[in-house]
Amino acid sequence: MASKPKLFSKICEIILQKQPWLGAEIGIETGSAELAKKTMPAKAHPFKPEEWPEVVRTGVGLMHDNNLIPACTLIVGVPEETEEDIIKTIELMDDLKDIRSLIVPLFFVPMGGLKDEDWFEETEMSELHKELLVKCLRHDLYWIGELIRLGFVGKWRGTILRSLYEVFVKIVEFKVKRAGI
Repeated sequence: MASKPKLFSKICEIILQKQPWLGAEIGIETGSAELAKKTMPAKAHPFKPEEWPEVVRTGVGLMHDNNLIPACTLIVGVPEETEEDIIKTIELMDDLKDIRSLIVPLFFVPMGGLKDEDWFEETEMSELHKELLVKCLRHDLYWIGELIRLGFVGKWRGTILRSLYEVFVKIVEFKVKRAGI
């Protein structure tokens, strides 16, 4: 999509004739070009791994502009992850604050080429990891109301279900506030 923005916009235009929005899951994984180069060098193709953060910014910006709502994942605790890598991911989160999306951090699970590595566990979290997780939570809480509203547009059960989801979000917000996050 970042490599062919006009084609992407045209496809969205066609699909949006039948529905008000689209959804997709995308793996952002990291905001660090260096970590992207080490752990997923082909993911940015046709771009270079060093361009990964800009590819993400461009891609999710296109999604936002074309009513495609991404559910994004980040990987926390990737082997060889440095404090600088976490800072770069936090900075990317700051850049994505105006993008309608959900961003979910996931702890590293050994798979594929990294299958022999250790799982990342909560006890290994640094203050920077915690800051990143809080940024994701705040981002999601900021956008969740609009996402709930969009999710039930034109559906007969929308009013009831939307209300239930909104109550759930209020409970989460209350607990977050009570926890001092």
